[in-house]
Amino acid sequence: MQNLPNRLGINLSENKLQLVELNFSGSEYVISSLEEVFFDEPLNFESDKETKLILTIQSAFNEILISGGISTTEVAFSLPLNCFTFFQIPYDNTLLQNDLVDQFRWEFSVLFPHKTETEYQFQFYEIEKSIFVQEPKAIVLAMKKRLIDLLYTFCDRNNLILSTVDCNHFAFDKSIQLLDRNIKQGFVCSIYLDDPLVSIELLFEQKPIFMKVFPLKNKATFVDQIKTILKEEIPIDLAQYKIDKFYFGGDEVTMAFVSQIEEQLQIPCYSVNPFVSLNTSKEFQNEKYFHEKAHAFAAAAGIAFRLE
Repeated sequence: MQNLPNRLGINLSENKLQLVELNFSGSEYVISSLEEVFFDEPLNFESDKETKLILTIQSAFNEILISGGISTTEVAFSLPLNCFTFFQIPYDNTLLQNDLVDQFRWEFSVLFPHKTETEYQFQFYEIEKSIFVQEPKAIVLAMKKRLIDLLYTFCDRNNLILSTVDCNHFAFDKSIQLLDRNIKQGFVCSIYLDDPLVSIELLFEQKPIFMKVFPLKNKATFVDQIKTILKEEIPIDLAQYKIDKFYFGGDEVTMAFVSQIEEQLQIPCYSVNPFVSLNTSKEFQNEKYFHEKAHAFAAAAGIAFRLE
């Protein structure tokens, strides 16, 4: 069997760096490195200067190198929700890529007149036309170019090749797909808590048909917020169709939290263990993360598998 490339995923939050390295061994991927390093002080990706951001990230990465290092050169990053500006618009799927970006830039300037569109880079996910969606739409993510430049600088300094940058929720979705092969059928709701923001995504047969990012007012009203969105905003009639499962991701997600939400929604709810079908390499050391904190690494593992 032909060897497949090793994979390295890094998830950055305001408080820490998480790293998952997957090596191809024999006929399968195994976990060779699983690391988590907390920053000395929280980062603000919007207002902190580039020097502080890169020095803080580098310092955390150095701790990993000292403890054992990595062997993979190609890396993918997932970043917090607040590093992106999200919007959802109809779009013409016959347009060329450059024309699409021009459309996104124009829409961005109209929706967010206080922001300078030339400072942002755009990527999108397609919502295909279906019985639930009357016209093609795009979930558009706008990210500050300075953050992308910062990641390129970090990679250059560490002899890494930057492959992918995405938000933590979409990275988390990849872990869901690897965990649940039956997601290709029916409706699934994916929710990511990234305080002070929450993102909710509705998928039908593994394809998104709705997404919304919103501030978490307070934890006591979280379920009420979700119920309101499901009742008033999603493009399906819950009296006719049902959501089969909810998946929850984010640092604040615990088994007790998931059980509480399941009781209130009366729909099966799950956290995600991205390592359930993976083995570890002979050199692997961090058994605590593997067994006790696996769900917290769902975004880092998901973005590692996005190296393709």
